[in-house]
Amino acid sequence: MAIHAGAAKRPTLAPEDQVKLGDLRKRLEELKSDPGSTLEALYSAQELFSYVPPEAITVIAEELKLPESEVFGVLTFYTMFHRKPSAKYVLRVCRDLSCHLSGAPAVLKAFGEALGTRVGELTEDGLFETESVSCLGLCDLQPAVLVNLEQRGPMSPGKVSDLLDELRGRSD
Repeated sequence: MAIHAGAAKRPTLAPEDQVKLGDLRKRLEELKSDPGSTLEALYSAQELFSYVPPEAITVIAEELKLPESEVFGVLTFYTMFHRKPSAKYVLRVCRDLSCHLSGAPAVLKAFGEALGTRVGELTEDGLFETESVSCLGLCDLQPAVLVNLEQRGPMSPGKVSDLLDELRGRSD
């Protein structure tokens, strides 16, 4: 029985996403014999779907022979995973003390102004979303930004437009 809220009532994935579940199973083949591969499995699911849908949790649990509750626990413990569709580029700005004092609030404001969004909102084209997060462990790059899992910094409001242009160029 699925542990996710509303599992019995949830809509099924779109047909094009059903195919991705097969792709996920193939990716998990090499992880089956690797204890502690839940994080890697969740990253694979998120890479395929842009988030981790409930059906992917079920597939990961089946393939890695884990309880769904364990996979769900890992998913909800780490802030890097999304349980709803997210942008192609998630821009995480560190808000902890050293980054804050180095100008992180101004960087976050510059992202909002350049994108026309607030923290946590997706741009209309689905390309960008900003997050204000706790320590990224990148104090040498303060104020630090992660673009998905790519480290960027030191960031400044003046560098925001160049970064966004670069990322838009990757999407063409």
